[in-house]
Amino acid sequence: MKSRIIAAIAIASLAWLPASSRVATAIYCYPGDPPDVYQACLAYNGGINQQVNNQRQLQNIQNQIHDVQAQINALYALVQSLNNQIAAQQALIAQTKAKIVQLDRDIRFKQAELTRLQADVAVRDQLLDQRMRYVDGHGPMNYVELVLTASSFNDLVNRMMAAQQIAASDRKLLDVLAVEHTQVTSAQADLAVQRSQVSALLLQQQAEEADLEKNKKTQQAAIALAAQLEVQLQGQYAELVAQRAAIDAQVAALARQYDAAAVKAGGGSGVFEWPEPGCGFGCISQGFGCSTFYLEIYDAACPYPHRIHTGVDIAGPYGTQIVAADTGVVYLYPGSVGYGNMVLMVHGNGYSTVYGHLAGYAPGLRSGMIVARGTTIAFEGSTGWSTGPHLHFEVRVYNQYRDPCIWLGC
Repeated sequence: MKSRIIAAIAIASLAWLPASSRVATAIYCYPGDPPDVYQACLAYNGGINQQVNNQRQLQNIQNQIHDVQAQINALYALVQSLNNQIAAQQALIAQTKAKIVQLDRDIRFKQAELTRLQADVAVRDQLLDQRMRYVDGHGPMNYVELVLTASSFNDLVNRMMAAQQIAASDRKLLDVLAVEHTQVTSAQADLAVQRSQVSALLLQQQAEEADLEKNKKTQQAAIALAAQLEVQLQGQYAELVAQRAAIDAQVAALARQYDAAAVKAGGGSGVFEWPEPGCGFGCISQGFGCSTFYLEIYDAACPYPHRIHTGVDIAGPYGTQIVAADTGVVYLYPGSVGYGNMVLMVHGNGYSTVYGHLAGYAPGLRSGMIVARGTTIAFEGSTGWSTGPHLHFEVRVYNQYRDPCIWLGC
């Protein structure tokens, strides 16, 4: 009898606890009890076993979903990395092409300069050839003959000066030819270097373009695989979107219903306090904004996969107290698909707040109650689409989600 009394107290205690925080346990069934009592006890234990199996099955399904999401997240990270690599490779290819264009321009200028030099050298080579032919045909200059054949001293001086000018012209021609031949050789060497640089850059460009194509193929394969994995989550996502749409529509209706009462109670000032006093700004595990989590809400303004996290996640210890961020009317949503156990508060003047993934509600809390700012309304948990204990907190203005940190200063 004593054991049955203890069991009855345990059952009563379980009934008092919030549904989300109960731990189901079997009780001892006494065969000596009346048959109806004994059979009811066995049926209760059978129900407990089935409940445990259901919880395990749900957990397995959630774990599978989380694994798929983890794969998708890894693929998104890979795609982002590949995007960065592709952008860097495209910039490098553009830089290489620009260098090749510059070298081609330099080569054209250098080729024009070389052509001019070669033309000058050809003219001077021709002059030198003519001079050598003359010397070869007439022999070297005979200064004794100049002196003996001069008709006068002035004629001798003129002949000597002419001979010196010819000799100086010959030396100058040889010097200029030597310089220009050196310039031609140097210009040809420079052209050879620049042409080799162009060849090397072209090979580099080909290698860069080949690597770029490999990265593009890897990127396409990663995106295709992510799309395949997303198909596995489409059913859950569709269910989540449908329920969220229903909640959003109900939020709008509840706001109209409770707005005046909430304002009268002192809410709707647009001033909010931190909803989890036991865990401050440092506990924010995810902020408001674009997200790669497939089961978030679609937002075209966000990059692929176009999802947005509509609130802030505060990851404190399991069971941490959650308080009302402002005075308002509460409405309870136990067991929703996405938010899990959820609280909606209407504060008036278009303001409302959402508290999701709760372990359970504060004792005695009921929908339609007016709750003052700072009052405990729930406890942190991990219900719904959640990968660990945290509070999902939203601020809405006329049912449009906004960044809570605008008001909270986080």
